Amino acid sequence: MTERKATVLAVSTDDLETMKKFKAELKAQYAFVADPDAKLVKLFDTKMPVMNIASRTTFVIGPERRVVSVQTGGDALEPEGAIKACALRPAAAADAGASAVKK
Repeated sequence: MTERKATVLAVSTDDLETMKKFKAELKAQYAFVADPDAKLVKLFDTKMPVMNIASRTTFVIGPERRVVSVQTGGDALEPEGAIKACALRPAAAADAGASAVKK
């Protein structure tokens, strides 16, 4: 995702220790965010009905901080949709977003 100037964040309602273990098991190279109070889950409206856990959802957020693409369920597990959505960003916008991050 580096060549697309994108950042991956994994968010879960699990506690910090559980997230650390899961990240280590996966040998993941991206950041994991623990959300045990479900603040992000509520903000992005991803709570599963009846259960107090988040559904599997992938959001691609553009440099303007707007959601560009959403994948749910099995599609959220596969990165292709998110990678393609990163390509929806015009090169100028991608460069502007990258320079804003560097500041």
